[in-house]
Amino acid sequence: MTKEFITHENQDEDAWVCICGNTPDSDGFYPCDVKGKEIEPDKTSGWNGLYLCHRCSRVIDQHNLRVISDLNTNR
Repeated sequence: MTKEFITHENQDEDAWVCICGNTPDSDGFYPCDVKGKEIEPDKTSGWNGLYLCHRCSRVIDQHNLRVISDLNTNR
């Protein structure tokens, strides 16, 4: 898989924009594990800063905005 990165809106680093066009105000992003399973973002869950795009199923590393996997097999 080619390295992909999402972006954010100008002046707002928390307003992510996924490659598919999803934003926090539309379908949103949810904390997940490396397999894309939604989890609680706390120390007991083993969460390591990954988010699932709820529109296209890309798993995103919040630390560098890199797409680490694409769970949509139809792409």
